[in-house]
Amino acid sequence: MKKTSLLLTASICAVSLLAGCASSSKLTYGSYLTLGDYKGLKVNKIKTEITDDMVQEEIDYFLEENTTYTPVTDRPAEEGDVVNIDFTGTIDGEEFEDGSAEDFDLELGSGYFLEDLEAALVGVSVGETKEIPVTFPDDYDEELSGKDAVFTVTLNSISLEEVPEYTDQLVADTTEYTTTAEHTESLKAQLYESTEADNLDTAGSDALNMVISATTFDGYPQELYDQCLEEYDALNQMYAEMFGLDTESEDEEEKKSTIEDMVYQQMVCTTIAEKEKISVSEDDYQAYLEENYELYGYESPEEYEEYETKDSIMEEILTARVQDFLLENAEVTEVTEDEYYEDYEDYEEYEDFDDTDEDMDSLDEETSDTEAVETEASDL
Repeated sequence: MKKTSLLLTASICAVSLLAGCASSSKLTYGSYLTLGDYKGLKVNKIKTEITDDMVQEEIDYFLEENTTYTPVTDRPAEEGDVVNIDFTGTIDGEEFEDGSAEDFDLELGSGYFLEDLEAALVGVSVGETKEIPVTFPDDYDEELSGKDAVFTVTLNSISLEEVPEYTDQLVADTTEYTTTAEHTESLKAQLYESTEADNLDTAGSDALNMVISATTFDGYPQELYDQCLEEYDALNQMYAEMFGLDTESEDEEEKKSTIEDMVYQQMVCTTIAEKEKISVSEDDYQAYLEENYELYGYESPEEYEEYETKDSIMEEILTARVQDFLLENAEVTEVTEDEYYEDYEDYEEYEDFDDTDEDMDSLDEETSDTEAVETEASDL
């Protein structure tokens, strides 16, 4: 199985198992499983710690949001300028995939593009078109490594980026706070809240997986499998389009195993909920929409409902409540992040995948066509 397909399967599994799959028929599963112990579980939870680096990163985001760009019209481009360009890349006279874009913003000297390409734009004036020959590094990627290419680049505009200083005045002008100290404390509190929520979710997911591992299954309803298959295929298509991944070579056995994992989680969650009288009301559903539509990049609760079925959202809420119940009835031990992952044989691979998760999260927000093109061209 290709690396891209493996990543896609892992991504689908992570997202699908978080939300479960919708079950519009409200099936019960007592005849298909013998539920494992779900109270008194011994669960490790990562201790929530907010570092100075994490806070500084949030401050940097804040400054980036307040950065201004002043048009430059009286000189050619210099290193450090932000230029807007159209470009077309060719190899042996033929355009290659993801090698072209329009209305693309690039900071010269940032290393975002190939070094030779960025350097060649220094000294170019607005309206000028330049052909730039480059050679892709030997370790670039399987398709382009070591190849010679020519980029035809038109420079549309030049801007000078002005990042503000982190001052009381900036904070007072742009936030509800009056000093950097107050604003920084607010950032710390927000970081703690979001990080703690992530760590609790991880612990809850671990607890649920413990129950699933301890449960004996004797088949499953075909209807539920078909629902999870439909959910998997929809997510598969979405992420394939986002990341340009190849789904043609997907391993069918691995796909079936992932879908069955989704099925088993659904069965266990539903069974625990029935036993412990855990439910989700219409009021709970409406409150969840109000609290989370912005998090998922929607303009309103109504738009959220247009793109997500009510059943799938209800299942997401139910899964979270079952995980909360498991933690409330578990022996939870707080450990450091390093301690938590030290038992993982593939910790380094996990860290690589975690970076990908962050990229996926950034794509959850609505992006413009230009931003989408930037994502595709980011490796040039």
